[in-house]
Order: sequence, then C-alpha cells, then structure tokens
Amino acid sequence: MTIITPQPMTNFGRRFLAKISLQNFIGILFLSLLFTACDTNPHPPASQKTRPDGTPWRVRYAYLPDDPRGLDPQHAYDQVAHRIHEAILDTLLEYHPLKIDPYELSPALLETMPERTTDADGGVTYTCRLKAGIRYHNDPCFPNGKGREVVAEDVHYAWLRMSDPKVECPIYGTLEPVIAGMSGLYETAKKTGHFDYSARLSGIEVVDRQTFKIHLTKPYPQIVFWLAMPFTSPVPREAVEYYDGKKHPGETIQRPDFNWHPVGTGPFQIAEYEQAHRFRLVRNPDYHTTKFPTDGFPPEKAQWLQQFAGQQLPLIDEIEWPILRETHSMWLLARQGYFDGTAVAKDSFGRIVSSNHDLSPDLKERGMILEKDTELSTFFISFNCADPILSNRDLRKALTCAYNAASYCEIFKNGVAPPATQIIPPGIFGHLKDWKDPNTFDLKRARELIARAGYPNGIDPKTGKPLELTMDVTATGSEERQTAEYQQRQFEQLGVKIKVIENTFAKMLEKQDRGQFQIAPSTGWGADYPDPENYFFLFYSKNIPPAGKNEARYINPEFDRAFEKMALLDNGPERLALCRKMYDLLAEDCPVAFTFHKAYYVVVQPWSRRTHANMMLEGGVKYLQVDPEARSKAWQEWNRPSYWPIALLLLALLGAIVYAIRWNLRSNV
Repeated sequence: MTIITPQPMTNFGRRFLAKISLQNFIGILFLSLLFTACDTNPHPPASQKTRPDGTPWRVRYAYLPDDPRGLDPQHAYDQVAHRIHEAILDTLLEYHPLKIDPYELSPALLETMPERTTDADGGVTYTCRLKAGIRYHNDPCFPNGKGREVVAEDVHYAWLRMSDPKVECPIYGTLEPVIAGMSGLYETAKKTGHFDYSARLSGIEVVDRQTFKIHLTKPYPQIVFWLAMPFTSPVPREAVEYYDGKKHPGETIQRPDFNWHPVGTGPFQIAEYEQAHRFRLVRNPDYHTTKFPTDGFPPEKAQWLQQFAGQQLPLIDEIEWPILRETHSMWLLARQGYFDGTAVAKDSFGRIVSSNHDLSPDLKERGMILEKDTELSTFFISFNCADPILSNRDLRKALTCAYNAASYCEIFKNGVAPPATQIIPPGIFGHLKDWKDPNTFDLKRARELIARAGYPNGIDPKTGKPLELTMDVTATGSEERQTAEYQQRQFEQLGVKIKVIENTFAKMLEKQDRGQFQIAPSTGWGADYPDPENYFFLFYSKNIPPAGKNEARYINPEFDRAFEKMALLDNGPERLALCRKMYDLLAEDCPVAFTFHKAYYVVVQPWSRRTHANMMLEGGVKYLQVDPEARSKAWQEWNRPSYWPIALLLLALLGAIVYAIRWNLRSNV
C-alpha cells in the first residue's frame, strides 16, 4: 500500500485557493439572491388578466390525478373524463347543485322536464324539447368555424353512436333492453362490420327541430337519470367525421381523433392539453344554457349564496388542471395557496388534521376550512371469474377472507372512510344496515377455504410450489404503491405468491375492460345516479364489457332474474327484498371483495368557499367561485422570501475573505 504524505501548500496554491473560494462564494451568493427573489408560483400565466368589464379574470386552480383514457362522450366512463365532460359538455338534464336530500334533477339542455306517457301496449314514452338557441362551441369542424345550434337530430345521432359496436358504449347493455331498435342496429353492424348511420333508431323519434321522443319497450324509471349523463348528450356529426385522426390534403398536421377532441356546448372549452402534464380550460363566451339556482340554499349559507342567485354561469373564467400523481406535492402546493383546495392524503394527514379530527390551529389561522366529503361510492377488489384459476369460487372466498379491510381503512384512510361490506353505500335505497357479510376478515376461515379450493397452505399441487397469481394495479404514485404492497401481503398470508403488475390509469382501465387480469384491487364505483340498479348492474351478465361494466365477468342466472325484476320496481318492501337476495348471492359467489366506502377530508382555501356539496356532481365547476384579489394577497403573505440563508452566506463570505487576506499576509512575510 502506498502512503501519500500531504505536501505544504505553496504561495501560489494559497492565492489560487483564496481566489477560487472568493469567486465561488460570490457565485453562490448571486444564485441564492436570484432564487430567493424568484416567484415560486408553479402555474403558467392566466390567459387574460381582466374581464371585459375590467374586473379580475377568475382562475380556479385544482389538479387531476391522471390523464383521462379518452373524452368520447359515448365511450368514456372514468372519473377523470367525467370531470372534464362536466365542464365542456351540457347534458339534457342535470342535478340541482343544492338539493341533496333527496337528489333532484332539473332541465339543462331541455326546456322542461321530460313528459312521461304510458302507451296502450304497455310501453312508455318520454317527450323532450330542447332549449332554442343553444350553440356548439366554435370549432373548425363547422363552416367558418362558427358553432351551430343544437337540434334534435344531434340527440338521435348520439344514440346511434351508442348502438355502434365500434364505439363500445359501456351502457349499451343497460339501455338496449328498454330502447326500441338498439339491438337490431347493433347486431346488424356486428354481422356486416359496418354501422349504417343513415338508419333510424325507432326508440328515438325526432318530432321537429327541437323536439324528440324516447320510446321504451317497458317501464324503466331510471331513464331520466341517464339523461343527466354525458352518454346521452347531443353530438354534432360534423365533429365526429372531421376529427378522424388523419392528415388531409392541404393540412400540415394530422387531425386528432374525436376521442380527444369532442365538441360540446358546455360552459368551458379545452384551450390546452399536454399529456401527463396539464389541462387548461377557458370559459365559453357564448354560454347561456343554465344559471345559478335561486332556491335550495342551505340555511347556514343562504345569505352568502344569495349574491350568486340567478347569475349567468360559469362564475369563473378559467380552470388550470395540472396532472399530479404524487399526493405529497398536492398538499405542499395547497399550503402555499397555489391550489384552491385539496383532499387530505394519508402522508399529510397528521400535519393537517388534529387528533380530534379538527383542522390544525396554524391552518385555522390562515382561514382555511376543513370539510368532510362522503361520496356515494364503494371500492372493492375484482376477481376475474372467467380466469381458469379464479373461476374457483372457494379460492375467491379465501382471498376475500384473508383481506383485512378495517385495517386498510385505518392505515390508508386514517379511519375516515368506513369499511364496506356491500355494494350499495349508506344513503342509497337498498343499503341494508342489518345485513352481515359472511366473508369479512377471518384468516382461519380463509386457510380452510383455500385448502377446500385445492391449494392447501397456498401450494399448487401441480407444481408443489406456491400458487402464483397476478395482481394488476394502478401505480403512478407512492401511496398507490404502498397500497399495492399492503394488498400483496394480505393475500400472501395464505401461502400464495402474488406478482404485482404496475399500470398507468388508462392501461388499467383497458385491462379490466378486456378481461386481461386476475386480481384488480382498488376498483371503485361512484353512483351515476342514486338508485340500487346503478350498483347491482355491475354484476349483471349482460353487462360484461364492452356492453357494460361487469368487469368481474360474473355470471349467475338467478342473480340476473332478481336484478331484472328489481330494476323495474319502485322503492318499497318488494324491491328491498330483492336487494337482500342479490347480496346473499354475491356473498356466496364472491366475485369481488368489498373494501371501503369513500369518505375523506378536504381543505378549502378562504378565497374559494364552496357553493355546493352535491356529490352527484363531478366537481360542479361551473358553480365554483373564487376571490382572485384575496388569493393574490395570500400568495404574497404566505410565500415571503426567506433572507436568513443570505445572511448566513454573507457571514461565511466575510469570514472567507478575512481568512484569505490573513493567509496571504502570512505567506508574504
């Protein structure tokens, strides 16, 4: 081994070190001053500073957890797409934002609520009339780029698209049995490989330019709820044909596909979209479909809400939606005031919520508000019943009994979200408080069940090794990965081997639709409408994708018969008894393992006080308000530059200069 002895520093070396040290410190000082003076606001500048009347331009800052899978209104069925649709599309009906007990529908594109009549043959007809003068967004698909008026033929065209197998409308299986003519068009297109868009759908009759009738083959009271969904929103045929994803002669760039460029009538238009980065929406200057309601004000907010009564919507001018997959960054930005509100995630819970579930004192001082949201949703783990291994009912039940949902809720939901034992959440008719799920966490029973399934101690008798199962997860952030690890450990208590496959949000949805999975945890369902039919249809055999959302591929004729009968009944004892029967059948077959009903805390900034709390709305962005001047003031107060690092650097620099001078003086003696 060679030992290197340190040599004395030469005068040149000392002077060079002193010179370099001085230069480095000056450079560090300059950079520190530069970054301290920089604006920490992560958002790009707003598209405008003021409105035409000179008042401040109102931008709402929120975030999306991921990209949507697509935006075709007759196909997209995920929560992110629904949030965007709510901003850019009008539906025929909509939920009154302030009436939640019970929920109430009101006209949006329709002039009045549909008029229901019963036909002589037992069928039911709903007569609907569109509001006059509602126009589509200005768009190149129209002559001279000027949006045209919405007409009844656009509604008929939307229903034709739902009947086209290539569109893969996920609610086709639900509506086909009750809408005259849908199945005929669908089956013909499947045989020929071509859908005839010149055909007429007998179940949707165009009466005149603004009037259409919906003909049902049998009573189906839930049809009015579907009129409040984007699936039934009118679509201009010009847009679908124009946005074909191709490059046309004389054009320099390829046109987007309609799936990424829908054309609606809503209060906002998509101004910018950068995949995996951000959405920017700006107000539709021609919007006049709806106004802020004048009734339904909750007593505690009535006086404050009165200022918005009857105002033309939307109340804000722009929406900035960055796409954030990591939950910790959401709170950091909200704490600085750069988000107008945020859900409280697991990792930041202790810093926001006190032990008695109140807002922490320092945040209260800032004027922040803590609210609890309880969605009409249920989350569960889906087992692919069509899979050769998971078609084993005892294996599915064993995996379910090995899963501790209560522990999951405590660890990952901070005890805020309650464990789920049934598909229908509290607050919806059909939720049975007295019904007990026989498949809750019981490790002893789980081990007995997996032995009965043919895999004692989790061992596959064909290989003599642990049975290997795959679990597909959405894992775009740290919290999702932690959840996947927890779920993996739960199942592996049985001795099986769980291989975790990570997916993007869009890829996960695609795999579930195509049945390319064995176990899909963290599957969730939020109500399209507040009715038990909208939950139990997840297990109806005719709703296996692409016809519907029975992603577990569950087939049970007895369940189907009970569902079909229940769907047509009004709420009452007979309907409740059928709900109980379907719960029993699901418990016996175990196509899913129920985990939790979604509930969480939300921190709201003092300048963006909530105007509504209707969980049937996916954000209800057109009703949101913001005080941009109060927010701007808070930004300045909450993000003051910190000068103490500069002071420390100055002291260090001064010391370095003194040291260098003394060093040079000694070397010249």
